Amino acid sequence: MNVWLNGHILPLEKAHISPLDRGFLFGDGIYEVVRFFDRTGMAMDAHMQRLERSLQLTHMNGFNALEFPALCEQLLNAENLRNACVYLQITRGVAATRSHIPPNNIQPTVFAMAHASGALDTLTAATPIALSIQPDLRWHRCEIKSTSLMGSILPMLDGRSHSADEAILIRDGFVSEGSSSNIFVVHGKKVATPPINTDPSILHGTMRTLAMDATKQLGFDMSIRPIQESELATADEIWVTSSGRVLASCVALNGKVFGHGTPSKMACSVINSMRLAMENLLVKSL
Repeated sequence: MNVWLNGHILPLEKAHISPLDRGFLFGDGIYEVVRFFDRTGMAMDAHMQRLERSLQLTHMNGFNALEFPALCEQLLNAENLRNACVYLQITRGVAATRSHIPPNNIQPTVFAMAHASGALDTLTAATPIALSIQPDLRWHRCEIKSTSLMGSILPMLDGRSHSADEAILIRDGFVSEGSSSNIFVVHGKKVATPPINTDPSILHGTMRTLAMDATKQLGFDMSIRPIQESELATADEIWVTSSGRVLASCVALNGKVFGHGTPSKMACSVINSMRLAMENLLVKSL
């Protein structure tokens, strides 16, 4: 396996990072994950905008978000991949000593890797997913894709007792998002997802945007509004969106069968519409 590290493509076993790297010592880093179909990054402009936002909000210098597509292309070439997920991580870099305040002009550590994923034509049905409901105990800057993910890992571990794959996080009685995803709730033909520009904010999900567009195009009532925790128990469907999963449909909630125990027809219609939209992106990129 080849990886990208500080401007170089090299074998994974030869990639070394100092233990004084602030990503290791403090979790002082950010990341992005992009899904590629046929060598085209889905919603790449949105990923670059989100990466630039994370860089600015964390006062991290030394990497230009506009370099991201070229980095991905080199990595996909090195791994000979057409359908893949690319993970990019940028930490503040290496300092001479462990200090909470970083030195001026510190150079970031830039790391990226890619792994094979399914082709676009495999997205014909929503993936089944088991969910649990957990309190949102994370920090309040969730719009930053920080590598400090302990707050997201713990709810997933707590959900293991329900054999859950993902957690729906609740903040002050309202749904915020998933541990690593955005959440949609469906009642009849009405679809809702929480707003991203709340205080505190949530993740500006790229697949969230594609799912909202697809839902509207199919003629369903799509709204962005606060969702009360109590609505989860009465929902007809619950969807999860992320770059890795694209769109998944809840089949179990807190250890109990949800709905019919299989991905819903509505969710499958939405992911098929998303697939068609992404196929159009591929055509335009040729």
